[in-house]
Amino acid sequence: MENSPSSMFIIRDMETMRVISDPIRAQIFEALLNQPQTVRQVAEKLGLSASKLYYHFNLLEKFGFILVQETRQVGNLIEKIYSVTSTAIEVDPTLFSFPSGEHDEQLLSIVRDTIDATREDLLRSLQARLYALEQGEPPKPRRVVLNRLRSHLSDEQAARLLAKIQELLSEFEQSDEKEGQGNQSYALMIAFYPSFYYPAENRAGRPEE
Repeated sequence: MENSPSSMFIIRDMETMRVISDPIRAQIFEALLNQPQTVRQVAEKLGLSASKLYYHFNLLEKFGFILVQETRQVGNLIEKIYSVTSTAIEVDPTLFSFPSGEHDEQLLSIVRDTIDATREDLLRSLQARLYALEQGEPPKPRRVVLNRLRSHLSDEQAARLLAKIQELLSEFEQSDEKEGQGNQSYALMIAFYPSFYYPAENRAGRPEE
C-alpha cells in the first residue's frame, strides 16, 4: 500500500529536534526523500554498514519522520521498505522561546549536529565523486559553492535579505525532481544570523573554550 507524504512535518519539542539533528539520521531522511528504500539501499548510498543504520531507522520511525511503506519477502527474511512521512521539516518557532540559559546545551548540540551532518554529506559527496572519476566516469561541470561572509546590515537590509533567502529556499524546494532520469541530487544549507561577540569590558559568564 502506497502512502503519500504530507508537505510539512512540524517539530514541536526538543527531543524530536535532537532525533533529526543527528548527522546520520538527517542523511537517512534526505536519502528517503526521493523514493522509498530499504535499510540496505540507504546504507549503500551512504557508504555505511546496514547493521549500523537499523537503530537510526527505528528512532526515525518512532518519532514519525519515516514509516514502513511495504514489506517484501527476501529468502527467509522480511525486508521493510521505508518512506518519509513528510517532504519537508519545519521547527515550531515557539520551541526556542524559553528563558535565557534554559536548554542552552541542547541548542548547542543541535547546532553542532546540523553542521556535522552537512560536513559529512559534503565530504562523502566529494569522495564519491573522486571515486567515480577514477572509475572512468566522465567529468561534469563543478557546481559547488562554499563560502562564509560577514556584513554589517541595518534592520531593513537584514529583513530584505532574509526575505530573499526564504524565497530562494522555497524555489529550491519546489524545484525538486524525482531521482533518476539524469537528475542530480543537490544539497543546500544556509545559516543567516546576527553575529555577536562578548564585550571586552564584560566577559563574566563567558563559556570556557
